[in-house]
Amino acid sequence: MVTDNLILMMKDIPVMRINFDALIYEVLSERHIPYQIKGKLRQYEYDPSKEGRYNATQMAIAANSCRDAIISFLSSRVLPLDRDNAKKILGLLGLEQAQSPEYRAKVALTCRAVSLQDNYWVKSEDDRVSWFEVDLRQNKLSEIVAQVALHGSSLTLQGKVHTPELTTNGAYAKCWRRENGQLYLYKKGANGDDEARIEVEVSNILDKCNVRHLKYSKAMDEKVYCCKCECMTDEDLSMLSAMDFASYCNVNGMDFGTEIMKIDKDSIYKMLIVDYLISNRDRHGQNWGFWYHCNDMEIVGCHPLFDHNNSFDRALMNDSTGGQSLFDSSKTMSELAHMAMKRTDFHFTGEIEPEDFIVKSHYHSFMSRAKELGIKTYPEGASLDRQQSKLNVKTAGT
Repeated sequence: MVTDNLILMMKDIPVMRINFDALIYEVLSERHIPYQIKGKLRQYEYDPSKEGRYNATQMAIAANSCRDAIISFLSSRVLPLDRDNAKKILGLLGLEQAQSPEYRAKVALTCRAVSLQDNYWVKSEDDRVSWFEVDLRQNKLSEIVAQVALHGSSLTLQGKVHTPELTTNGAYAKCWRRENGQLYLYKKGANGDDEARIEVEVSNILDKCNVRHLKYSKAMDEKVYCCKCECMTDEDLSMLSAMDFASYCNVNGMDFGTEIMKIDKDSIYKMLIVDYLISNRDRHGQNWGFWYHCNDMEIVGCHPLFDHNNSFDRALMNDSTGGQSLFDSSKTMSELAHMAMKRTDFHFTGEIEPEDFIVKSHYHSFMSRAKELGIKTYPEGASLDRQQSKLNVKTAGT
C-alpha cells in the first residue's frame, strides 16, 4: 500500500514505524500504542534451529497480524460511506468510494489519519512536519468541505486543506466549524429537523439532571435547523469508544463488564437511567465511552453523554419495558434503570416542566417513567424558587 516507512505519532511522540510493503512494524513507544491495537501486535518468535534467523512461518503470521491490526485501526478512523453526503465529500477530495479496509486505510493516510477524537496521526519517516502543523484544533479548517459535509453543496476545491470531515464518524450530515476559538460540531436531521430538535430537547432536560452530558444548542445554518455542540477532546483528553474498549478487553483477556464498573460505575448507572427516561434507542458501542489522558494513556472515566437525537422513540415509549437494552441484550431498559436507581444517586436539579419538551407525549412518557423509578420530579425548594422568580419578575415590571 505504501513503500516508504510511516511513523504513527501521538502528537510529537513516535509510536510505531510501519512499512506495509516490507511487512515491518516496529514499536517505538509501547506506552502510547492505541487501545485499538494493544494486544494485537504479535512478536516475531526466535527459532534457534534456524541459526539466528526467525522461523519464516512464525514471521509471516506475526507480520500479517500486525498489518491487519494497523489497517483496522486506520480504516476505523474514516467516515462511513452510508453517512449523509459522504460520497460528495469523497468526490470533492478526489477519492474513490471503495469500502475495503485497505482502501479506507489509504483514505485515512491522505489526511494523515488526523481526527478530533484523539491525538494520533501518521507521517512519512523523512517528513519534518510537526503536530502543531497538522493539529485540527490549531489550523484553519476548510469551509468548502464543511458546506459539502453538512448540506451536500455542489462546490469545488483547490489545493490541500485541513479537514476533520474524513475522520468524523456517524450517519447524520455534520461538519466542524470554529467559532470564537472553539470547535463546534454542527449536525442535521436525516428527514427534516426532528432529530436536531430532539437533540436540543434532551440536552435541555439533562441540564436539570445530575448527570454529565454534552450541551447541544440550536444553530440555524443556510436557513436549516441544526444542533451544535463543542468538541469533547483537547490536547490532553482523548476519546475511546465503548466498542473499542470492549475489543481491547477481549483481546487482552479482561472482562468488559467488570472493567467498566471499575472505571466509572456511577456514570454508567446514570446513563442506564437516562436512556430509559428518554426512550433512547441508539446507545450502541460508539455512542458512549471513555476519556483518557493521551500522555500517560490513563483512562479517567466516562466522557459526557451525547448523541440523543433518536430519543423519544414512539415504539419504545409505548413499550412499558422500554424495549431490549443495547447495553445488555439480556435485559430490558426498564430492568436496568430500576437496578441502577438502587446503586447511584440520580436526581433532578431543577423542576421538569411541559415547556421543556417538544410535544406532550415526550413529557408524559418521561414523567411517567420518572415516577415509576421513584425520582422526585419537584426537587426540594424548586417550586418555591419558581414562585419567587415569578414574583421578582412581576415586581421588576411594576
